[in-house]
Amino acid sequence: MTVEQERPSAVLARVDSELRALWSTQPGETPKARACTMNLVVVAGTPALAERWLPVIDEVLLGTPARAIVVGLDAGGADGLDATTTAVCAPGNGGPLACSERVTLVARGAVCAHLPSCVAALCATDVPTTLVWLGDIHVDDATFEPLARDASRIVLDATEGSLESLARVVYWARARAATDRPGVADLAWTRLAPWQEMCARMFDEPRLRPLAARVTRVSLVQASESGAPLGAGGLLLVGWLATRLGWKMAPASKGSKLTLLRDDGGPVEVVTSASTASRAPLHVLLAVRVEASADEVTMRGEIARETGDPDAATWRLEVTRPGAEPDRIEQHVCLRATENAGLLERTLHRPTADAALADSAAWVDGLGGQELACAGDGDNVRRA
Repeated sequence: MTVEQERPSAVLARVDSELRALWSTQPGETPKARACTMNLVVVAGTPALAERWLPVIDEVLLGTPARAIVVGLDAGGADGLDATTTAVCAPGNGGPLACSERVTLVARGAVCAHLPSCVAALCATDVPTTLVWLGDIHVDDATFEPLARDASRIVLDATEGSLESLARVVYWARARAATDRPGVADLAWTRLAPWQEMCARMFDEPRLRPLAARVTRVSLVQASESGAPLGAGGLLLVGWLATRLGWKMAPASKGSKLTLLRDDGGPVEVVTSASTASRAPLHVLLAVRVEASADEVTMRGEIARETGDPDAATWRLEVTRPGAEPDRIEQHVCLRATENAGLLERTLHRPTADAALADSAAWVDGLGGQELACAGDGDNVRRA
């Protein structure tokens, strides 16, 4: 139940009582067993956004038992704190139900500044805390910073927030002592994992591994109108390639092309394109092509999302050697779930520390706000 105009201390006392009551069993009810592996604190910039994430969190709790505290902020509202509690239970097999706890808070007005202490009072004390922050971040924010200090991991979504916020959190975490440094994760980064794996697979064959140091061109296609800036996913993928392969920034380029320099001084051209043919969400990656050449051997690898199935793609590799017919391989692959529940659950099960994400976010931040505009020939790139 929700009780309005209670003092925050009274609201917290009521929530604590309701949490204990969740585990009492009435005659004839199926017993419930409490399961909790972490505190999952989710903070949204508005109550409406928090409400939209409730089904997402409930789905995650079915596979990752936790005490979830979902918060909607209303900084412009009248001072107050509202709360509801519920148990989220996985279907049983005749025995006790395995249940997680979910507390939903709406903090308004001046209470937003005191939210960290409210959350701390509700967190289970014997498990780590993951903070999921939905929206932009300023690391000195009175709400964010205390919550982040108490977290073992901070999860962002650069697609919904910004790459600038991701970089700020990366720098903030790096400035902390190693023993007190939370891991930083991002849903956009988790979404990229299959693309990273398939890019790396292009160089799996021992004879092709030297070509990783001789990449000449990377082409990316995203779902957008012509002229739109390359989105977070595409920029993070370029940052990942650059930091893993040691590419440096060349003099700034304009428009839809960026020139980088390999360790040997050779240029790498990054070309970005837009396509409106897909029904994929705005700024979603549709295709990536990597081209490399060395010692008269050329390689062209491509990953292209399949039309009509957002979780499917085709992986292609073509290798040409002197005096021989091109070798071609084509495979249909799964990009894994791209909806928020699947992404968050996969993120929670990844290693807490991710140096590659931190390096890539810092590299993208080093672009200094330079936007890569996507030209309108993405459909031709995908068909080529």
